[in-house]
Amino acid sequence: MRFVIGILLALTFSNARAEVWTNHLGRVFSATLLAVNDTGATFVFAGDGATNTLPLAKLAPASARRACVQMDFAPIPPALAATFAQARRDLRRLRDLLADNRLTEEAVQTRRLGIRAAFIQRYRENGLPESDLPALLRRLERED
Repeated sequence: MRFVIGILLALTFSNARAEVWTNHLGRVFSATLLAVNDTGATFVFAGDGATNTLPLAKLAPASARRACVQMDFAPIPPALAATFAQARRDLRRLRDLLADNRLTEEAVQTRRLGIRAAFIQRYRENGLPESDLPALLRRLERED
């Protein structure tokens, strides 16, 4: 089933406008970006239509950054992995409490803002770039 879905995606996106990307060795390739996640960036390569996921570390920094920006994806900085995971758990718990009518919408909103503020504080304490913060906050609050 995965193979069929991969073929369909490749056929669908092989006609999309391919872009030029650069790998970590400086070699360029032409491909259409499909997705970005913690595993890497998934491309449909121009010419043969092959689909492949490349680790972000195997892309040149500028290409990795462009892929993340195009897909509104923010990699979790290693220094914040534990903080991010805890904030996600806390936000999920708030959603569960709201769904079970154990907290009001107002109480959930107040606590959500506190969790968000604590995360922002830790982010800034680590001296990370402000430009990456909005996408990381959107990722934090997504319900996936």
